[in-house]
Amino acid sequence: MAVWSPTPGTERKKVFKTKDAAKAHLQAVAADHALGRGGAVGRDVDFADYATLWLEKQVHQRKASRAAIESRLRLHIIPAFADIGLRQIRREDVQAAVAQWSVKLAPSTVKLTYTYLSGILSEAVLDGLLVSSPCVKIKLPAGEGERVRPLPVAAVQAVADAMSGYYRAAVVLAASTGLRPGEWRSLTWDRVDLAGGWITVDRQLVSETAHTYEFGPLKTTSSYRKVKIGPELIDTLQQLEPGPFGLVIYSRGAVTRGKARTVWARVRRDLLNAEDEASRVDIGSGWHQLRHFHASQLIAGGASPVAVAHRLGHKDATETLQTYAHLWPDDHAKLAAMSDGLVKLNRHETATPAVDASAGAGIF
Repeated sequence: MAVWSPTPGTERKKVFKTKDAAKAHLQAVAADHALGRGGAVGRDVDFADYATLWLEKQVHQRKASRAAIESRLRLHIIPAFADIGLRQIRREDVQAAVAQWSVKLAPSTVKLTYTYLSGILSEAVLDGLLVSSPCVKIKLPAGEGERVRPLPVAAVQAVADAMSGYYRAAVVLAASTGLRPGEWRSLTWDRVDLAGGWITVDRQLVSETAHTYEFGPLKTTSSYRKVKIGPELIDTLQQLEPGPFGLVIYSRGAVTRGKARTVWARVRRDLLNAEDEASRVDIGSGWHQLRHFHASQLIAGGASPVAVAHRLGHKDATETLQTYAHLWPDDHAKLAAMSDGLVKLNRHETATPAVDASAGAGIF
């Protein structure tokens, strides 16, 4: 039996078959009481206020990541639930917000934004402000479905030729190693072993200006790795002078994300508008194109998914295949040839199938 007091001076009872069922009922009553249901009047919490508090608790996130989350909250999540209490948000409200985001945002951005919203509401459940999250079976937009189309060698060479200063060396470095933009922008000479031919990737810049140098950890464990480099890249690196704080690639200080993005956009525009029509090429949006290029060269050279994953700093081969599976050679013909002709219909030239006279059919 469960006994509780919905209001001061009153008492209610309910019989259950098991003690656990009675305990579960009392827990539900307590949650309802805390949220203002079941006869008690409780104060709801404004969604925007709680979302702001949630962001402040994301101390495990790096500075840049927190800035990105703050942007999603400010531009998309909070406006979708402005002046609404946590308990007023229903599943249909969440679905409507996702639909609204899908009009202007890419599917991947919508999914990321929804992930943050779901995290906020799930934490509200843990804090006892909600009984359950309304983020249940929400329909998200399908992915773009576009396969990575790596740049050809000629296009990457055109990028290098169009760059100036240390950005040209950055193109060679990124194309030769597959380092992420944040990794090569953070590379310092004490992480480069020219004699042995290795680059150690174990940290990256977390500062947001060109003249502050604060290093932090990489995002994932698999990103920590050593990347082998060849003699051509070693020769290129030997021609460079160390930059501020020992940076390998620099331009009036550290190359910030924004600065790198601007330079790439300028070169892309110049190549698209080249006077010689035959020289016009679209190099795509961003330095990550060079990482895709590097991966495609590894695959064309016969590297296994495991080897590619390790060199790129992927979690495993599955992550690599999700992006680059279509670049591996088609093995259908090879697979067919492995067993084709091993078992023959008439192994001996004089052999003839036995005949079942009653059935009138050959028995093989």
